[in-house]
Amino acid sequence: MKKIKLLAAALAFTTIAPMASAEVSVTGTIISDYVFRGVSQTDSSPALQLGLDYEHENGFFAGAWASNVDFQDDADTEIDFFAGYYGEVNETFSYDVMYNYYTYQGYSSADDSDYGEFLFNAYINAFTVGLGYASDYVNTGDAAQYVSVAYDIELPEDYALTLQAGYTSGDAFDDNEYVDYSATVAKTFYDFDFTAALVNTDIDDDDTADFRFVLGVSRTF
Repeated sequence: MKKIKLLAAALAFTTIAPMASAEVSVTGTIISDYVFRGVSQTDSSPALQLGLDYEHENGFFAGAWASNVDFQDDADTEIDFFAGYYGEVNETFSYDVMYNYYTYQGYSSADDSDYGEFLFNAYINAFTVGLGYASDYVNTGDAAQYVSVAYDIELPEDYALTLQAGYTSGDAFDDNEYVDYSATVAKTFYDFDFTAALVNTDIDDDDTADFRFVLGVSRTF
């Protein structure tokens, strides 16, 4: 029910801009494990996810995204809201800048972990360089940063391989800063997008951050 209400509210918002010059899409995903920056958000269990995206021809975009979560506490759903701008400098360089607000349903107000993060991505040929900054990570009062780089490789038969590595740091992580890395193969069959990923981190003694194989399928309408 929460997802239906969220979708309806977001659709109402998108009617503000002229639809002739804008695009609205809805994406549903089933994935064997919701992994965020190398760490499972569902206690190594499957997730159902729904995303709503609005893109205007002037580069503005906004949307909402939801998934079930399991942190072994009261949280059961993550709902994110985002807005940003995409631009192209030339044929080899483009970028986007956005603000993403993460919310977690199920907590009492005393355990509120909602927080915002500024994100910047630069796309240079097959490379993507990403930067993230949260001034109040999970409502702790401490800042967190994320730096990542990815490289896309075109494979035969329209398969694609993405190699990625990221580094999480900041006062919120103190002596627990860590590296995550992954290799993801993607392929589209009959309008369904399939992914298979190998994911790992350098975190020790944490079952939600160890080596894992993740399968996913999504469809965008």
